[in-house]
Amino acid sequence: MRDSPLFLKQSAMRKVVWALGPAWLASLFFYGWISVFMTALSIATCAVTEWLFVRKKGGRISEAVFVTAILYAMILPPTLPFYMLVLGALFAVAFGKMAFGGFGANVFNPAMVGRAFLYITFPVYMTGRWMPAARFSDFPAGFTAWRFNGMEALTSATPIHAIQEGAGKSLPLLKLLTGSINGRFESLGQTLMIGGGSLGESSAVLLTLGGLFLVYQKVAKWRLVLSFFAAHVIFQAALHCLCHGPVQDPLTGLLTGGTILGGFFMVTDPVSAVRTEKAQWLYGSFIAVMAVIIRSFSLFSSGLMFAILLGNMFGPLMDLGIRSLGKGRKR
Repeated sequence: MRDSPLFLKQSAMRKVVWALGPAWLASLFFYGWISVFMTALSIATCAVTEWLFVRKKGGRISEAVFVTAILYAMILPPTLPFYMLVLGALFAVAFGKMAFGGFGANVFNPAMVGRAFLYITFPVYMTGRWMPAARFSDFPAGFTAWRFNGMEALTSATPIHAIQEGAGKSLPLLKLLTGSINGRFESLGQTLMIGGGSLGESSAVLLTLGGLFLVYQKVAKWRLVLSFFAAHVIFQAALHCLCHGPVQDPLTGLLTGGTILGGFFMVTDPVSAVRTEKAQWLYGSFIAVMAVIIRSFSLFSSGLMFAILLGNMFGPLMDLGIRSLGKGRKR
């Protein structure tokens, strides 16, 4: 297939978009057509930003920018003001990608760079305002509404926040698995309103199916996926036994905080992840361990976001170390 004059076609990136499709459609059901608008606005902003950087050199927009845009939209809360979304998308592409030289040269995952920018700049909108997700009994729910039930933003907890507040034992795992998490939960004499979280982290089942598709298509390196999830479960289980209070059980840890979305679609980013096979085991495990530590013992509930950025930072050193060891053994 020939490249178009405007777009640099990349089949691997197109497969990532297809893999994200089911979870994205679920966000439409859970939250309404606002999910479509936020995704379209993200795509337009990211694509135009990249085009502004490459236009003078006669360059073309890479299909990778669409993956960045969709992932970026899917890790944002549905209550985020649109101007904040645009600012984060601009920052993600300009400083997370183009500042390093464009596609294939960026050190950090651009979508995570954009989210980190919003998380630090607008913390209230990123951590304290959430919208309840639709239940399956509400069908057609968001399919026929701009915003499900027309509800405005609520000052409520996401599943990961509720767990930190002490309501972890009362959260239904089945709802966490399917994404239909919505309602009131009693904890320590308090009533907590639980919202759904970010647009794309809702349905663990659909995200897992999409992620396995990427592994099957060899777009995502299976070593990165296996090392991340294995280390996440083992380390969280060990900490849960040692210090039960602040550390959730490993199953709940997998189903909250965007763990599955990050493990399949962020950790495996072909540009910002490590290259060597042995380093992939170390890289995935490092991100998992850091995510559990940050989420459990810090004020930041988005432990995976910071863990992935730390992994991006130290990834080149891991590759260099593994290659140096290999050369030393040959000598």
